[in-house]
Amino acid sequence: MELGIRKYTIGIFICLAVVAALAMGAAYLWFPEALSWKIPVLAIVFFAVSVFGILMLARYAKKGDRTLVSGYMAVKGVRMLILVGVLLVFFLIDRASVKWVTAAFILFYIAMLVFDTVYFSKKFKK
Repeated sequence: MELGIRKYTIGIFICLAVVAALAMGAAYLWFPEALSWKIPVLAIVFFAVSVFGILMLARYAKKGDRTLVSGYMAVKGVRMLILVGVLLVFFLIDRASVKWVTAAFILFYIAMLVFDTVYFSKKFKK
């Protein structure tokens, strides 16, 4: 089964870029104290982890449909652990902006989950 790595990568990049732009815009307009370097860095980390995830899923897809389901769940778990680890590192670096980093993290994570759900539901429907 072909997962469409290039299409996924471009899609997740656009999705995360839009969310980062909206988060930076909202921070600039309504919450200037939330404006920091962490929002674009979170977007880059989420993009890198998403690309890592689709590359791992492509390896599972080559083995067959049975391993793809368990591989999908394993990749989701590993991705979550990596992202929570990054969040903890941000907390250790700067404890003053914990709520803003957490809010940006939640925005990016929800965007990533929605994109994954839509992308894979379309992909597996075929």
